[in-house]
Amino acid sequence: MRESGFSKGVVFTLLFILFAGCASEQSYLAKHSPAFVQGYKEGCKNAQERVADSFVEKKNDTARYKEDREYAKGWDDGYERCYGNAQMEQDLSIPEIFKE
Repeated sequence: MRESGFSKGVVFTLLFILFAGCASEQSYLAKHSPAFVQGYKEGCKNAQERVADSFVEKKNDTARYKEDREYAKGWDDGYERCYGNAQMEQDLSIPEIFKE
């Protein structure tokens, strides 16, 4: 089956946005505290695991999440941002014939 130029353009644009996000993520994290950054990375990792396997539970360092406001903000932010990115990557990898 031949792909249209439009669909190739859409895929290229989405991949460009995704990779550009990686560079901006580093500058974004540089503006935050170490606790926020650690929470962000842990939230992001959990989101990626959850997209890959829907049976993975949403989990964090519960005690630290409750006590450290910066860690909790970072965890929530990392989870939300990375969940969306990981879901988009997964959607792009599904062949057209299997999409609804």
